[in-house]
Amino acid sequence: MAGELVPLVMLPRYSTFAGGSTEFTTIAMDVTEFENAILNCWRGPLVGGGDFQLTFQESTDQTSWSTCAGTTADWDPGASTEDQVTAQLKKRWFRVKLNLTAASPVVTCWIVGFLEERLA
Repeated sequence: MAGELVPLVMLPRYSTFAGGSTEFTTIAMDVTEFENAILNCWRGPLVGGGDFQLTFQESTDQTSWSTCAGTTADWDPGASTEDQVTAQLKKRWFRVKLNLTAASPVVTCWIVGFLEERLA
């Protein structure tokens, strides 16, 4: 039996990112009360070439970050595509890292979904 679902916005519709070989991260959030992050991710075309890479990360200290179980590092839902990912939350802190690689890429994307509460 799953726990209650709490709405979550990691990147609001429609966030635009630009910059060569640039890494963007969301603010780390305390997810102690939650078991999973169930997220729908969408991105538009990547203008300027290069790669679009999402990594769902967790940490115990907000210094050392690792990829969440149930996800892969440097994931891409694909151009003009929405896909869902479930990150298993085992540590206190959670964030999303977006990496763009190219001389001057530009992309619009969003990540929304739910946090699933832990059952006692």
